[in-house]
Amino acid sequence: MEQLKIDRTPHCCRHTCISMLAEAGVDQTIIKKIVGHSGAMTLTEKVYTHLDVKELVNAINRI
Repeated sequence: MEQLKIDRTPHCCRHTCISMLAEAGVDQTIIKKIVGHSGAMTLTEKVYTHLDVKELVNAINRI
């Protein structure tokens, strides 16, 4: 990134995406699934929440 004179990283884009999803009102469980977070998930989110790919894509399309 330095060679391209870009002071941002791909991780910055990840933070922006998560922020935009939250601002768009996307449910936190869906955001966690999209970005691959597993920490602080309740048993319900870990075991009983089954989101299909279409739901995840629809969430991304909200931003």
